[in-house]
Amino acid sequence: MTKIILTLLTLVAILPLKAQKKVNKKNQKMAVLVIGSDIDLDAETTMDELAFFLDSLNFKVQKFYDPNNSWEDIKKASKKTNLFIYLGHGTHKGIDGGFGGLVIDEIISGKRIAQELKFENKPMVMFTATCGGAGSSAGDNDDIGVAEAQKRVLGSSLPFFLAGAQCYYANNYGSGLLSCLKLLFENKTLGETYEITASKQTTIEKIEQLNDQRLNPAFQIGISSHPGGHKGRRTTTANGVSTTEEIIRPKGYPVAFIGDPAFTLNLAE
Repeated sequence: MTKIILTLLTLVAILPLKAQKKVNKKNQKMAVLVIGSDIDLDAETTMDELAFFLDSLNFKVQKFYDPNNSWEDIKKASKKTNLFIYLGHGTHKGIDGGFGGLVIDEIISGKRIAQELKFENKPMVMFTATCGGAGSSAGDNDDIGVAEAQKRVLGSSLPFFLAGAQCYYANNYGSGLLSCLKLLFENKTLGETYEITASKQTTIEKIEQLNDQRLNPAFQIGISSHPGGHKGRRTTTANGVSTTEEIIRPKGYPVAFIGDPAFTLNLAE
C-alpha cells in the first residue's frame, strides 16, 4: 500500500532573537530538537533559532537533523530531556488510527513512540510545520472542522503523553514555537501562553476540558483557526517523491495545545 506523508509550510518568518540571561550551570535543562526526513522547508534555520535561544538559557541542546535522525539515538537522548521539539512530516500511524507518529530515518508509529520512548523528566513536547500536529494537513482541500482538528491534535500528542510527556503545543507559524517559549520563560502559564500566541494570527475555536481516560483529568485542549482563502503551495510526498502545486488554502487549524493550563516552565527547578 502506498504511504503518503504530508507537511505544512511555515507561514511567517522567524523573528530576530535577543540574548537571554543564562541560569546557573547546576540547573541546566536538556532539549532534543528533531528535523524529520525529506523536508523541503528551511528547517535548519527554524530549529537553529530555537537552539540558539535555548542555549542562551543554558540548555544542553541535542540536535537530530536529517539525515542524522536515528530513532535509537533520539530515544537515548530523550530519557532526560525537558523539551522535545519536532519539525517534520506527519503520518497516519496514530494509536487510534489517523494522524500520529514521526517520519525520521524511518516511519515511527504512535504505538512505537508510546512503547519505546522513556521520558524521565516529564518534558513538554512541541510540533511545528507538521501535518495533523495542530489540526491542519497539507492535503486538506476543504475545511476539516473543529472536531476533526481536535482528533488530529489528540492523535499527534497521545503517544508522547503515554510515554510520559507533561504537555503538548503545536504551532505552524515560523516564529510560533519561539514566541511560546519566550512567554513560558517569562512565567506565563501554558493556558496564558496559548491564548496570547493563538490570538495573534488566528481565532480561538475552543479551549475546553479534554475528556480522555488515558490522560490527566486536568488537561484541556485548545484549537484555533484561520479563515484561509489565500494562495499557497502544497507539497505531498509519496514513496519518496515530492510534488508541489499552487492552491487556494481552505480554512485551517494552525495552533493547538493539550495539557494542564496551569503548567509552567521553571528554570530554577
